[in-house]
Amino acid sequence: MNRFGATVTAGALLLSLAACGSDTKPAAATASTPAVPTSTPTPTPTKADPTATAKTQVLAAYAAFIVALDKGYREGGVTYPYEKYMTEGGLETVKNQMNLFKGIHRAKVTGNMRLIESRISDLSLSAKPQISTVTACVDDQYTAVSRKTGKNIAEPGGKLTRIDKLKLIKGKWMVFDTRAEPASYGCTK
Repeated sequence: MNRFGATVTAGALLLSLAACGSDTKPAAATASTPAVPTSTPTPTPTKADPTATAKTQVLAAYAAFIVALDKGYREGGVTYPYEKYMTEGGLETVKNQMNLFKGIHRAKVTGNMRLIESRISDLSLSAKPQISTVTACVDDQYTAVSRKTGKNIAEPGGKLTRIDKLKLIKGKWMVFDTRAEPASYGCTK
């Protein structure tokens, strides 16, 4: 028992000393666990294609313009804030039309205009300012009745092709030229 008892006593003494004065250093890393965690490589972000970005912005601005134009025709008139979406000749055209319907005839406009499809038919990012042309197919279901005469002054046009030009002004795409053509000019749906 002497040798065995001495060995057990020495082992117990070593364990108790190790527990009392342990160093707080982390255990050495094994070959399978690195000492410093490795990060997952992050792919280098690629710059977005400026043409694709511009097209997305133009079509979003155009859709907002159509919604505003629809609301302005029915609820607004000359005082509707078309300036948020339009400028120059396009703005003048719409205001003149609204002056005729809402001002002179005090027309009640019913119905709506729905955007069926739109596409970029021209985009010039090198122009100053940048310019885009949108060809769109809309469903025009407006009826305008003159409150003065009681007669219809506008019948639903049905499917129409709109060709609207937009330019980038202070970071916002705005319609500056607008015209309507028969559906056969650009509607594909």
